[in-house]
Amino acid sequence: MSRLVTIDDALSLADHIVAKRKDVLNAKINRYPKSAFTCSDINECDRYMIHSLLDWDKRELHDTGLQAIFDAGNKEEESVKNRLGYELGLEFVEAQTPFEIKNRSGETIARGKIDGKILWNGKAIPIEIKSMNENSFNMLNSLEDFNKKPLYRKYLRQMQLYLYGNNQEAGLFILSNFRTEKLILVTLDYGECEYVLSRLERLWEMKKKGIYPEANYQPHLCDRCPFASLCLGDVINKPADLINNELLEEKLQRREELKPLKDEYDEIDEEVKATFKSIPHAFVGTSFEIIGTERSRTSVDAKAMPDDLRKQYEKKSTFWVSKIKKL
Repeated sequence: MSRLVTIDDALSLADHIVAKRKDVLNAKINRYPKSAFTCSDINECDRYMIHSLLDWDKRELHDTGLQAIFDAGNKEEESVKNRLGYELGLEFVEAQTPFEIKNRSGETIARGKIDGKILWNGKAIPIEIKSMNENSFNMLNSLEDFNKKPLYRKYLRQMQLYLYGNNQEAGLFILSNFRTEKLILVTLDYGECEYVLSRLERLWEMKKKGIYPEANYQPHLCDRCPFASLCLGDVINKPADLINNELLEEKLQRREELKPLKDEYDEIDEEVKATFKSIPHAFVGTSFEIIGTERSRTSVDAKAMPDDLRKQYEKKSTFWVSKIKKL
């Protein structure tokens, strides 16, 4: 006869699972020394890039929630390979193939890995597997879509550097929403590669001299940066004012509650608008009418300008930035 299971027994097991799971995730969170830039982490902030090499040991460690996402991504990579391999009979080779990028002096300035290759018609096609949530999966349908957010732009730079470094013309992104796959062709873009390589060479020379670029606060990059305590130290370490205002505190609390909804809105908004691209007029059911128009604008391609010419037109301005963190 089985013994009676009480509420305390069930709660005790739940607490044990949560605690042990946290311990397992924490054991995987570490810092690692870097002697060259990482091709999968070509950040848009020059200062971040220098910190990543000179101050790798001061990098703020990520939390267990993010580690769980990393673990899920690694497991899904293997699941995708199994689905395409066992079910479709495709052969994956050269998993986690390392590659290096050298400068004109022959110094290794960046290192990276590619998830693998698929043998097809006697050739090995480079592939990179990326798992993501449903909204991101639905939004990414072309290389143009990858340029919409810093994270996706890093995916592109990684693949472009691999193609360039291995003299290949094309590869494939295999995107997964943990249920199915989407394949997107990536072709070698010499212009983009030249821009990324010249930037890496410039930052490499700064790294060798121990020079940090001037700080340039950008909320979408800086607010979650693992080097914020170094880069924004003067702001973080300044004695803070204590404001006792219940109404203001309630508004800040409500702001935190609404923040996830805003992020979800932005993702869905991008996904929906991408669906109606090139469609001038449409109705969805009896509730929505969508009207689209093609517009053009003229802009200056700063990336294509030589550094000395770009500096002639740089303009400095001052502004106030408030960074809000929930304690």
